[in-house]
Amino acid sequence: MPIVLICLIAVYAALSAFVWTHHKKYGGKRYPLALELGILGAALLAHGAALMMPVLQDHILITGFGYSVSLIVWLMLMLYFAGSFFYCLRGLQLLLYPCATLMMLLGLIFPGKFVGYQISDLPFMLHIGTSLLAYGLFGIVTLFAVLILLLNRSLHKRRFSTLANFLPPLLSLEKIMFRTMLAGFVLLTYSVVSGTFFSESVFGKPFVLTHKTVFSIISWLIYAALLLKHSMMAWRGKKAAIWTIIGFASLVLAYVGSKFVLEVILHR
Repeated sequence: MPIVLICLIAVYAALSAFVWTHHKKYGGKRYPLALELGILGAALLAHGAALMMPVLQDHILITGFGYSVSLIVWLMLMLYFAGSFFYCLRGLQLLLYPCATLMMLLGLIFPGKFVGYQISDLPFMLHIGTSLLAYGLFGIVTLFAVLILLLNRSLHKRRFSTLANFLPPLLSLEKIMFRTMLAGFVLLTYSVVSGTFFSESVFGKPFVLTHKTVFSIISWLIYAALLLKHSMMAWRGKKAAIWTIIGFASLVLAYVGSKFVLEVILHR
């Protein structure tokens, strides 16, 4: 498993270098998307096989910090891979591949405590599955928000930027960001509702207010407000992007951040 992770980190790092080199040299011209997606597709197959091994062999789902980070990275990359066939996502990979490389490296260095849960527990599996997929979608949304901030800055300074030349138009970025946010919000709603109001059937114990629940509800409220203001007032731009990043920061504190503190720092 560590050897597979090291190889995957090397592939994602190479894709990062490839994308940034092409961006600096050619801007948005002659970008070999088919070659990039071919390499990414092969890496995702190996990555997915490594993640599925404990599920197929022992019929358990591992929730350690390193495994969770690796799974979220795989979901984000898979969403980008599938979405590239339907939308113009050029520019997203400038941030996605470096983030994937750093997150995989962090998970390799700090694997945390590996705890297995039986996959036969359907309510729990649905809760975990929707939560992780929501993380992946909101991770993509956050990268879009960062790109929007960078593009906004470039446009306001009114100077030529290779980044602006490489990215899709600002309105297209914002449109895709809010569509992806809506899909993630639906999944997050299920996760929050199932973990809060149906705690006994999902976790086998009564509901207890924890930091995880608090931060999950805070992020849900932020995304709900963003989607409501966007639909009613066409709210977008710099402020919307900043609040999108704040919402994801709260979501990270709810699960991945807390696992890092408990398993890696406190060794619990």
